[in-house]
Amino acid sequence: MKIQIKNAQIITMDEGRVIKNGCIRIHQETIAYVGTETAPEEEFDRAIDARGAIVLPGLVNAHTHAAMTLFRGFADDMTLESWLFDHIFPAEDKLDQEAVYWGSLLACAEMIRSGTTLFADMYFMNESTIRAVIESGLNANVARCVTGMNTEYRNGLEEAKELYTEYHGAQSG
Repeated sequence: MKIQIKNAQIITMDEGRVIKNGCIRIHQETIAYVGTETAPEEEFDRAIDARGAIVLPGLVNAHTHAAMTLFRGFADDMTLESWLFDHIFPAEDKLDQEAVYWGSLLACAEMIRSGTTLFADMYFMNESTIRAVIESGLNANVARCVTGMNTEYRNGLEEAKELYTEYHGAQSG
């Protein structure tokens, strides 16, 4: 697919560089041009007039437990220790693959809405999170959360290795 975005205020990754009334051309999944010159719209499958809008690189959320969107507002008036040990851990023990999938998909939708295009997730039942990521079209680095708080951490390490073997580079990286 070929896309042209024109009349945009483009914030670039070059320090202090903003292109006013700029144009971005995308071919397939690659940004092919960023500048001020537009091309005839008939050359594109989709033409977007971004007049009055800002275009900037996608945001990155570097630390998530995406499925925990299901716990938003849950016991939020507690100390960290009470919140975690008395409320969150017992609630997480009741999660299944389907709940993690739906919680992760909700988080993906919220990230897309906020301009996040990539996130790092470290939780459990990772196949469900990966399924949500693939369906949403986002990019993610998904890793099995491994802690030393119990004697089962070796199982978590094995799960992490299996995830890497199964999914490293999936969905075009």
